[in-house]
Amino acid sequence: MTHRLVVSLGCFLTCLPGLSAGDWPGWRGPLGTGVADEKGLPVRWSATEGIRWKVPLAGNGASSPTVSGDRVFLTASDGRASDQLHVYAFDRATGRLVWHRRFFGSAQPEGQFGPGGMAVPTACTDGQRVYTLFGTGDLICLDWEGRPVWIRSLAEEYGPFRNRWGMGASPILVNGMVVVQVDHWGQSYLLAVDAKTGANRWKTLREASVNWSSPVAVRVGGRTQIITTGTYRVKGYDADSGAELWTVSGLMMQCIPTPVVHQGLAYAVSGRRGDTLAIRLDENARGDLTASHVVWKKSRGAPFVPSGLCYGREYYLVDDNGMATCLDAATGELRWQERLGGKFHASPVAGDGKIYFGSLEGTVTVIEASPKFNLLSRNQLGEGIIAGLALAGGNIFVRTEKHLYCIGPDH
Repeated sequence: MTHRLVVSLGCFLTCLPGLSAGDWPGWRGPLGTGVADEKGLPVRWSATEGIRWKVPLAGNGASSPTVSGDRVFLTASDGRASDQLHVYAFDRATGRLVWHRRFFGSAQPEGQFGPGGMAVPTACTDGQRVYTLFGTGDLICLDWEGRPVWIRSLAEEYGPFRNRWGMGASPILVNGMVVVQVDHWGQSYLLAVDAKTGANRWKTLREASVNWSSPVAVRVGGRTQIITTGTYRVKGYDADSGAELWTVSGLMMQCIPTPVVHQGLAYAVSGRRGDTLAIRLDENARGDLTASHVVWKKSRGAPFVPSGLCYGREYYLVDDNGMATCLDAATGELRWQERLGGKFHASPVAGDGKIYFGSLEGTVTVIEASPKFNLLSRNQLGEGIIAGLALAGGNIFVRTEKHLYCIGPDH
């Protein structure tokens, strides 16, 4: 039997009229993979050199910068209960604040991640509107000038988020829908709402508990699937209806890293003692595929928090304690394993033949994307990095504990 290979989320980019090359429109970038089609990205900088602009940030937040057109979007929260929610739009060229909108959370969840508050999920954009999800359960759509288009309180509708670390999953845009994954101690679900109106398209219940992983959309043959990880399983859903299509067992109970799709395989990892699974995607496969579609699995180098990425023929991981691992993406064979130094929550990103790793100590380590380890630089900003970096238009956008940086040459 022949199997039709996967075309990743890049096909959706051309369907979003306001987006263009050089954008980083949501969590894990334009393809949802952590990889950007960029050239001339910086290799060396410091807290005082190679900085195009730097602006102070108020409140808490672990969301990554979202870059589109002439704007950079970011979320934060503050207040005694972290229930004051903020969305910021900065000028991409200068860092000037274009607009700031504040909302009040509709419900108080059980638990939160202190440094991130209620602003851990990364916003996404179609180049015309901005979509944000907060740990209070508020799903908000704003137009390009920050005016509310629609607001949903998922906590009021379906119950407060019950997650000891708060909400971590970022919304994604799929075929005119905003899709969110809500995994917690309450009834977990996958929800798709119309991007223009906020009305439900579908809602699918999930057998899952506390997770932080975000969903990924991918074309499998002629249809779009949404892939999720969470509570022992990887699952695939039909994007049009929300129907569950297939499942693969082998993950840990709590999943934080987002799955990655590359050249017909889905890669999923969970927990320090968990396995990395490479799963063959098949448009006709249904049911439990654990015994039939796992191409390889490895336990070495599995992270708890950072997501992995595929670049070229290799699959790259960094665990929370700074051990970086490079595997052959097709076979799982170990290429190299090196200690980067420091601790990591931010997921690595890649572009221009380079991989970028941001540490909790505020250092961005840059290596060559290669089956052999080649350290290019270590760049210290002096402020901790929890949020993933964004690569857009030849620049690197970095959210630290206190500032938003744009790193790159002056234009």
